[in-house]
Amino acid sequence: MKSLILGIVQGLTEFLPVSSSGHLVILKHWLNFHSEGTIMEATLHFATLLAIIIFFRRKLSDYVTKEKLLTIIVGTIPIALIGILFKDEIELLFNNYLLVTVTLSLTGLLLFLSRNPKENKEELDLKTAFIIGIAQAIALTPGISRSGFTVATALLLGVTRKRAFEFSFILAIPALLGAFIINIPDILGTKVEVLSLIPGVLAAFFSGLLALWVFYKLIIKKDLHLFSYYLWAVSAVSLILFLFYQILPE
Repeated sequence: MKSLILGIVQGLTEFLPVSSSGHLVILKHWLNFHSEGTIMEATLHFATLLAIIIFFRRKLSDYVTKEKLLTIIVGTIPIALIGILFKDEIELLFNNYLLVTVTLSLTGLLLFLSRNPKENKEELDLKTAFIIGIAQAIALTPGISRSGFTVATALLLGVTRKRAFEFSFILAIPALLGAFIINIPDILGTKVEVLSLIPGVLAAFFSGLLALWVFYKLIIKKDLHLFSYYLWAVSAVSLILFLFYQILPE
């Protein structure tokens, strides 16, 4: 049941700009659900990777050109370097509940700042792709929404809404695939029952497809900044609950 709940949360929050990693850290804390390292996150990310491929199946062929493929490669460099060099340090952050209450607010702030962008770029140059890639690398921190940070950064750089949405998620494909591959040895060596993760994987896949559709509709309607208020509320409530239970007598 816990795997199913986390799968639904992963699928919905991975694509909506509210940070799946932040929500998983908070939920695992209150559900008392423990997994080794980032096994649960890596497994559920694989499910959402499949959801991206299915959702953008007709657009992927457009990126099989020298120019667009190069923007994906350049945009992937920051997260590849950070992910490989600081893998262990990043894993430790997934146990930092208080950090998440802060980073959720930061995600909300960037979304709010991107509410009225100047959209003048339909195609991305390498510099723009690299900066968006840096935003994706920053989102390795739990509580920083990958989709929220990359889309908001693209909008602030003048990229049109449709292109920002499309590039953000196609850029996620090599990142999510790489994260899963890196964690394969840990997954195979873990004591976690693999079959127990299947309900979560299926839930993440189907809820992820739904979330992608919702995100697309919202970004076209220019309502992305509305998630800022949600993130600030979750951050505040999570912090208050944590402090409240800390002061309760044993």
